[in-house]
Amino acid sequence: FTPAALVALMRLAVAPGGRLFGVLGRMAPRAVARSLSRTSVAVAALTVAVSVIVGVGVMIDSFRGSVADWLDTTLGADIYISPPLLTANRASVDVDPAIVNDIAALPGVARVVTSRQVSVLAPDYPDLPPVNLNTADGDVTASQRRFAWLSVPYDDYFAALDAGGVMVSEPFAFRRGITPQNNALTLLTDRGPHTFEVLGVYYDYTTDQGAVFMSDQVYRQFYDDPYISSIALFLDDGVNPADVIAALQRETLVGTDLQAQDNRTLRAGVFEVFERAFAITIALRLLATVVAFIGILSALLALQLEQARAYGVMRATGLTPRQLWQYTLLQTSLMGGTAGLLALPIGLVLAVVLIFSINVRSFGWTMQLALAPGELVVAFLVALVAALAAGVYPAWHLGRMQTARALRSE
Repeated sequence: FTPAALVALMRLAVAPGGRLFGVLGRMAPRAVARSLSRTSVAVAALTVAVSVIVGVGVMIDSFRGSVADWLDTTLGADIYISPPLLTANRASVDVDPAIVNDIAALPGVARVVTSRQVSVLAPDYPDLPPVNLNTADGDVTASQRRFAWLSVPYDDYFAALDAGGVMVSEPFAFRRGITPQNNALTLLTDRGPHTFEVLGVYYDYTTDQGAVFMSDQVYRQFYDDPYISSIALFLDDGVNPADVIAALQRETLVGTDLQAQDNRTLRAGVFEVFERAFAITIALRLLATVVAFIGILSALLALQLEQARAYGVMRATGLTPRQLWQYTLLQTSLMGGTAGLLALPIGLVLAVVLIFSINVRSFGWTMQLALAPGELVVAFLVALVAALAAGVYPAWHLGRMQTARALRSE
């Protein structure tokens, strides 16, 4: 597709190029179109490289936006207390629940919610890892939780959990084929295997294996486990979380390994981990830029070898070294601009494939597509700058060309 698009765009560029740059502005697009055997390959390579930048950039922005919305929903408490995490996202250490009463008695604390995270077995899925089971004795969401599907009215879902149902995250449902029709899950409890009704599937981005959410009172009925894993604190209106954290560290948490974080600090920590996880994409963008640079540079150097006599004729008929510079850089900018324009729709298609196919199959996550205009502009500029940079050496080389030797070349 690139040669046809290149010819069409170069024809469109002749008239505005002539108005802006005179005769060189008309010559440059025609020269690009005449040398399709070289220029189209370079533009195609640059297009593919930049489309990767667009696709990955849109995917990361979409993932970041989905995680931000999810955090706004799920992190409703003001302060979270937990042991140091042994993994990136699960507090699996045993905490004595006796400390809860001391925490609840602190001035400014309105409500306390405890949770427990453990691993249990699901005998129907022996080839899959153990189930990440999360429990809580209250709702900690800040706004209405988003569900892929929910079989009970939203206002009644926690009562349905207290009655014995469970909810599962989207990756868990994806890997085990749980649907509204196939909504039974058997877990190995301390009372033996028990089948729970799955009430709904909620969105979650903590683990690609997914998790099961259960009411704490149901969990205590089936498991002989006296411990908790973490504590969420809701404060009275007007109370400063920093003051409560200072009181916790000064009084209640002394002698324990428990750590207290406010909502803002916890969110910042999540995004810090997020940015570290995708830091490799910086190398990907650099690699794409290098590929683009080499592709354009090699095409221009090959053209100089092939068209040395033509350049010699242009010099002999009055073209100055400075005009040769302009002529070469106009060609590279046209090639880079064309590649940038072609890369935008291709990159968006790649982003759609990454978000709605590859990510779902790899991790079971559904993300909302988010188009960031800044990402598209950056990708276009990468194509343009890479092409212009690649044209600097060929332009310099042409400026030093000896006209007589070029005219004698074959």
